[in-house]
Amino acid sequence: MNTAPSSSERGIALIVVLLLMAVMTGLATGFALTGQIEVQMSSNEVAFAGARAAAEAGLNRAIVEIVGDTTTNFLAGQDGLVDAANPAASVNTDNGNIAFLIGSAGPYALGSSGLYTYTIEILDDDDDALYEEPLTADHVLAMGENGSRYTNTNDRLILRSTGTGPNGTIVRIARILETVDTTTTSTTTTTTLSNPAILVNGNFTITGNVSIGGTSGTVHANGNLSLAGNSSTITGDATSTGTFSANNNWHAGGAQGGGRPTINVPDVHAIDYISHADYKLSSGGTVQTLVGSTWTNCSTAACKATGWTYSGGNWSINGNSAGTGTYYVEGNATVAGNPSGPGSGKNATNLALSIIATGSITLSGNPKFTPENSAKIQFVTDKDFILSGNVDVDDTTTVEGQIMVREQMSIAGNPEFQGRIVVQNVTSTTGISTNTIAGNPTITYNGTLGAISTTSTTTGPTTTVYVNNVSGWMEQ
Repeated sequence: MNTAPSSSERGIALIVVLLLMAVMTGLATGFALTGQIEVQMSSNEVAFAGARAAAEAGLNRAIVEIVGDTTTNFLAGQDGLVDAANPAASVNTDNGNIAFLIGSAGPYALGSSGLYTYTIEILDDDDDALYEEPLTADHVLAMGENGSRYTNTNDRLILRSTGTGPNGTIVRIARILETVDTTTTSTTTTTTLSNPAILVNGNFTITGNVSIGGTSGTVHANGNLSLAGNSSTITGDATSTGTFSANNNWHAGGAQGGGRPTINVPDVHAIDYISHADYKLSSGGTVQTLVGSTWTNCSTAACKATGWTYSGGNWSINGNSAGTGTYYVEGNATVAGNPSGPGSGKNATNLALSIIATGSITLSGNPKFTPENSAKIQFVTDKDFILSGNVDVDDTTTVEGQIMVREQMSIAGNPEFQGRIVVQNVTSTTGISTNTIAGNPTITYNGTLGAISTTSTTTGPTTTVYVNNVSGWMEQ
């Protein structure tokens, strides 16, 4: 029997084989394409993950720096300047840029390969650069903003990090910053303690054979201090806030020189010391005493024995006798006689007499005084203080007094004074205009009056402190 396939059967088999080969080829091609797509998808996922990791690394790095910076308005950048009217202005180049905090302008590479990088920027939350569509006026109003990307009105900024990877992969992530700015003006209160023999709130010139001694025999001028000649003696410091000048052969017993800190000088007003007065020598020419709380014209023997006379707004002592007490003088006070305590000549004791005057005080002749009041105030004047002649206002055994001058001081001749002199140096309205000591005066101070305490308050610059904290996040 003949079993060979017929020609028709052989044709059908060929067709079936060809069909199977086509199917197998299609399947192989499909598998190949699927594999390529899977590889590409895997590659894209890797690129996306790397770009996101870069973006997150940028955020974390930036947050550390931003939270630690409390002085920068990040919308204005490092220079603190904004030109809202001209967005292209050079001052706006650094707006929202924190390159100054992290060392370079970016982009910043993640790892050594450089495949993945990130950039950082800070934007106001109503900046259209954050959104695919521009914000409407209603959106801006609901945000509590004003529509300007240069000003932050709702204490909210957006920190955005953009990560990049191969094949143009870009990932943007953002964090919301709660940024609160607080404006403050600093004030510094300084209390100065000082206890020099002579303190002048201005320029001061010393010439002649002046002797300034004692355990607190120091001199300070808040202006310039000039010592002419080599004969003056200062046992303590001789300093000034301004310039200091002296002959090369002269030297103070302590430190000397200019450029030293200012020593505050108290405000001198005669009226502040009226409570120490026993008598008021009024501008009307009458001697008054306190009756209760009212100054009243007096007619007692004590009033008549004060030794003061009045003429044309000036009160003066011209004789050799005067009454003890602290006198508040409405006008100028002049002493030209030789009043003193019991005894005569060199053996005379010091008269307990103090003068507080709304005008100038001028002393000459040969009087011998010591402070009469418990505050040890010797002389206070709202105007000038002029001391000359052989005035003896020292008591080397017991009392040191205070001389307080609102305007200027001039000392000459051969006077002697024991205590402290303070000159406020207010611009002179009449009389002398400079502060000088000349001649052969002797000033001794052992510091028994205690330090002068003056307090001053300095207003510093206005500063703004910015506090930035992460309060939410955005995905873009």
